[in-house]
Amino acid sequence: MIRAERLKQGIAQDQFALLANVDRSYYGKLERGERQPSLALMLRIAGGLGLPASEVLARVERLLAGAV
Repeated sequence: MIRAERLKQGIAQDQFALLANVDRSYYGKLERGERQPSLALMLRIAGGLGLPASEVLARVERLLAGAV
């Protein structure tokens, strides 16, 4: 969901990592599902996307509900 939104906004992965104040390689692992973000990191990512954290979490929750 985060990757799709980032791409929709036309932001490169390395640019977004800087924008959200996340290490670039760690952010790549987040997008690939190799790492799970903390709540504080989710808040920074939501801010980087220009979305309320509640919206990001709701979208992730909907995606996870569909995967079960």
